[in-house]
Amino acid sequence: MWAIRAGNADQADRIFLDQNCLALCSIDLDNDASQILPSRAAFTKAFDQAQTRTRQESVPILASQLYRFVHELRIGDHIIYPRKIDRTLRLGEITGPYMYQSVDAYDYAHRRNVRWLGRLSRDKFSPGSLYELGSVLHLFEISAFAEEVLQSFIAAKSGKPAPHAPETRGEETEIVVRDMVEITQDFISKKLNAELKGYSLEPFVASLFRAMGYRAHATRSTRDELGIEPPILKIQVKSQEANVGADQVKAFYAMVQARDVGIYITTGGYSSAARDFAKQKGNLKLVTGVEFVELIQKYYAELDLQFRQQIPLRTVLVPDVARDQL
Repeated sequence: MWAIRAGNADQADRIFLDQNCLALCSIDLDNDASQILPSRAAFTKAFDQAQTRTRQESVPILASQLYRFVHELRIGDHIIYPRKIDRTLRLGEITGPYMYQSVDAYDYAHRRNVRWLGRLSRDKFSPGSLYELGSVLHLFEISAFAEEVLQSFIAAKSGKPAPHAPETRGEETEIVVRDMVEITQDFISKKLNAELKGYSLEPFVASLFRAMGYRAHATRSTRDELGIEPPILKIQVKSQEANVGADQVKAFYAMVQARDVGIYITTGGYSSAARDFAKQKGNLKLVTGVEFVELIQKYYAELDLQFRQQIPLRTVLVPDVARDQL
């Protein structure tokens, strides 16, 4: 079973429902994809040669989706269209081979005929199935919840109760919420490692501590002097995946005066020896990469604009599973 989107804002909705055609946009590859050698490498090469407007890192993803649309979808396969306009899921059956119908460069010219079999409200499905259908890809395979989705449509057609009543799947909501949190944390961590490495991480941490209510600024990279008067927090920032060792922590702590507090922040973790050393020092705090990301999430709204633009996040409301279970 497959799932397909009609664009970010359902631009191809009329093609899907009025013309009974599935369609992918041709803006990046405006020619007949059946003429490309049937391999992902060949499709990626075709995108590279098309002077696409797409970011380079997204080219393999788009090429792979078009390859699947042309060569992996089979006549008779089921496909789901999550329709945003009315919050429904449409079940269809692929009835024709790939075809190319170009109108202009902005049209959805890569097409396959489809026969629509049913329409159900999203409310009829479990949180887990809806989560799987929430992929950002325009074309993707449904695996974990394919059977549930199909059986829900079959049950609705026969007038029988749905095989998986959403209200009995409360644990799935908790899993979905947890996954959303983890995805956000992974996104923040990747942005830190990709765009805020080295000394560029220092002003970011200074902004974070200002968001937490401290007066903070980044020091010179030479580390000769901090230029501020005690009592103070002295913060060392290290962008690395490997664990920070005891020698690194001890070297930093040597700069921490008796009435100061030392905070060591890393995007990775710490060796057991480093953690043991910190336990002996009442004025030394080690912050792991996981704790660092959690602080960023907590104080994100108060970060300087430039850093919110580097790590773009959006506030959303999710089910409060713990409160719901009281």
